[in-house]
Amino acid sequence: MRKGALLMAASLMMAWGGTSQVLAGDAAAGEQLANTFCAACHGPGGEGMGPNPPIAGMSEELFVGTMHAFRSGKRESATMGALSGSLTDEQFRDMAAYYGQFEPVAHEFRIDGPLHHVSASVCQTCHEDIYRQWSGSMHAKSTALRDPIHELLYRQEVGDPRAEGQVHQRSGRYPVCLNCHAPNAAKDQVTKLDAKDAYAEGVNCVACHQISGFKGVRRAEGGLRLGIMAYEISPDTLQGATGFPFDKTLANQQGNPHLPTGELDTFGVVVPAALPLQGNPRMMRSSELCLGCHDTRPNPQGVPLCDTGNEIRDSGTQVTCQSCHMPIAEGFANHSMGGGHDPAMLSRAVKLTVDVESNGDGILAHVVMENQLPHKMPTGAPFRNVQVKVTALDAEGNVLWTNFEKHAQQEDPKSYLFYQLADDEGKPSMPPTATQVGVDSRLEPHERRVLTYDIPVQPAVVRAEMLYNLVFEGMKPRIRQLREDADLDARRMAFYEARL
Repeated sequence: MRKGALLMAASLMMAWGGTSQVLAGDAAAGEQLANTFCAACHGPGGEGMGPNPPIAGMSEELFVGTMHAFRSGKRESATMGALSGSLTDEQFRDMAAYYGQFEPVAHEFRIDGPLHHVSASVCQTCHEDIYRQWSGSMHAKSTALRDPIHELLYRQEVGDPRAEGQVHQRSGRYPVCLNCHAPNAAKDQVTKLDAKDAYAEGVNCVACHQISGFKGVRRAEGGLRLGIMAYEISPDTLQGATGFPFDKTLANQQGNPHLPTGELDTFGVVVPAALPLQGNPRMMRSSELCLGCHDTRPNPQGVPLCDTGNEIRDSGTQVTCQSCHMPIAEGFANHSMGGGHDPAMLSRAVKLTVDVESNGDGILAHVVMENQLPHKMPTGAPFRNVQVKVTALDAEGNVLWTNFEKHAQQEDPKSYLFYQLADDEGKPSMPPTATQVGVDSRLEPHERRVLTYDIPVQPAVVRAEMLYNLVFEGMKPRIRQLREDADLDARRMAFYEARL
């Protein structure tokens, strides 16, 4: 992109002001407050520090209006929201009087190099709450540097994620998995993922917001283009779900790195935006934004490892991925992008109930599972599995009967929902070498399935639980060798008790 300098002046937050009152604050008291609450981020005199904008010279009306906007939530920021909520209107006026006595300070904000080298930390300054959500997501943990499940497979199939020049051991080619798991590195054909923050951050802000179009994962001439290769990429302009109405922003462009400043450089040319952005709802509001990585992924033998895109198409749904995985909350799309790692997201996936009827000296328990999703449950990585645990208890909570003691696959196969790959002989196989699908007992999109149990006792309660595992049990010890703190415990995704 063009190297640009953005003068972030005191009008940074003009659009967020909301008062025209004549203010009379105490500048001396404001100085003490400023040194306590503001100087660490905005500098001792409010001149700005790093990406944090200057507030020196801001008018008193604008300062107070901006603090009110943070306090009310009109302007999003966890830090400023908490800070403004702890201060009084009088303290706002005092700090406004202190900063208002200075001359406005020009603050240079410069982005050098291509957009896909921009770290998510640059975006954090203005989009603090979104950054917080993203930083806890699996998109931020998608690389072999941070995801121990991916690291296990990466080290088996490729090598060290901190080394340059790595290739896929079987094909001798650049690792295709990086097209999804580290797209910024894949653009540069780099395998040393700790070489830049933007590589190590996995699917960071620019990885998604540079996508301008979708070519599809299937080539017209045959074969697949996966991950970042499936997209059209805008090299110098970020893409957003909405753009900026030009007539509303012409007068207030300064301070927004996505808009040109209107300032002229030494050659008389308008200084461009440091991070230019345009509206692209056709892409950003479409499931196609996700399908480059989440459509289909076969192994070298053509056996599908992940096939979520085809599952969604077969379901006939018109609901976008973002509708579930990026719901709107407090006025903006949630960037936690919850899925199989998120217990709250899992709890909405399947409706679980139990119907009970007498059967001689015992009962018949009908465990009803209704998949609420437009794709299979579980979907995605082929290691994910669900065990349906059914327990009969007496009035004191003692266990009278259960459908399995240790593992559903051996003791009650119908209660084990999983996707098993196999070799030519039908024996279980790891993904890279599988030649066929062995077992697929997962819930189909919107499927209603009933498991019936003849329980030979008269319990007080029949309990049903669905326990979600990210990986097979046999994989857990090897993953914990890489990272002892790996979170691999089963997540309870659904629960229901029928009381007799």
